[in-house]
Amino acid sequence: MNSTVLRRHLAQFSAQLAGRRGFLAMPGGMGRPRIQTFRESQEFPYTRKQVFEVVADVDRYSEFVPMCTNSTVFHSSWRTENVVSREPVLPHPTTIDQRSVQAELAVGYPPFRERYMSNVVLEQPWRITATAVPGGGIFTHMCTIWEFAEVVASTTGLPANPFVQQTARTKVSFSIEYAFASPLHAQAASLVFDKMARSNMAAYLARCQQLYGTPVRQ
Repeated sequence: MNSTVLRRHLAQFSAQLAGRRGFLAMPGGMGRPRIQTFRESQEFPYTRKQVFEVVADVDRYSEFVPMCTNSTVFHSSWRTENVVSREPVLPHPTTIDQRSVQAELAVGYPPFRERYMSNVVLEQPWRITATAVPGGGIFTHMCTIWEFAEVVASTTGLPANPFVQQTARTKVSFSIEYAFASPLHAQAASLVFDKMARSNMAAYLARCQQLYGTPVRQ
């Protein structure tokens, strides 16, 4: 979208979102955009493997991720390397097969629509990181991190899931940091990305329910 069109729609776009649930603070004025952050965690009544696979399925993000209009994984860019990874809950580092790939995502909320490339790194079973490729995109910085930790709990009062053991629960932690290359983008697009970030967790939980069944309380 060129700057003339974006300026014409900016006032209308801001008014559409005004008065809704408060988002992160927007960058001030037309100066250099600052990095904005959002963090959230929640327990999912599914195994860590199941939740990891949902988040790793970038090719299908456009089917369930808020405001993602297209998602493409460049499968020819897949790389696997043996690395040492340190999961926080473990006493010692472990050696894993770390996979990485490039993906293009398109996001939109009228009148804003943009595409950007990301490097996605999968450290199964505990972390997925996606970092925007620098240069030529809308971001000077963008990094999302998903972390997955098994939750040990009593079966008493827990939701039952016919696909997994009743004790299977996963703490899912999500964080995002981003800053836009253009101050004009920062004014409009930061509203989109705040909205997308704050609705992300619910969307992934709904996807787990769709694929693995809806938990039913006993």
